[in-house]
Amino acid sequence: MDKDKFMYFKKLLLIILLQIPIFGFAKPVFHDTQGNVIDFGNKWVVVNYWAPWCGICFKEIPELNSYYQNNKASDVVFVGVNYDHLPKDKLKQAIQKMDIQFPVLLEDPKNIYGFGELEILPTTFIINPKGKVAKTIIGPNTEESLNDAINYLR
Repeated sequence: MDKDKFMYFKKLLLIILLQIPIFGFAKPVFHDTQGNVIDFGNKWVVVNYWAPWCGICFKEIPELNSYYQNNKASDVVFVGVNYDHLPKDKLKQAIQKMDIQFPVLLEDPKNIYGFGELEILPTTFIINPKGKVAKTIIGPNTEESLNDAINYLR
């Protein structure tokens, strides 16, 4: 094999290898509606699924806002995901209508973390720092119930 072909294949192999998570250490990176990168890093992650037509979700939002405000400087990442996968402009309208004050992801993490199909809203998942689902909560949460769940899992 001549030197040019060897270098080509070497570069191709390097490009392929850089796309593969090695030993599970690669963490997915998500984006919120404000254009911010949300990196789950090695933190606890709380993912809440909601929809604007879900009355219980609407009632839960003030508690989630409070949880987010009181924990955003901690080792917990709190995000929301719209169940309906609304386009960005409609999603921003729904966020404003519901007065959501926490980051809402543009990408749905359910396939990466194996959440499966959601049957009830709201549904909340707690992911441990190793990237594994530690708890699934079906139904509404309060700030206290989320704090209790995280503290119990630690």
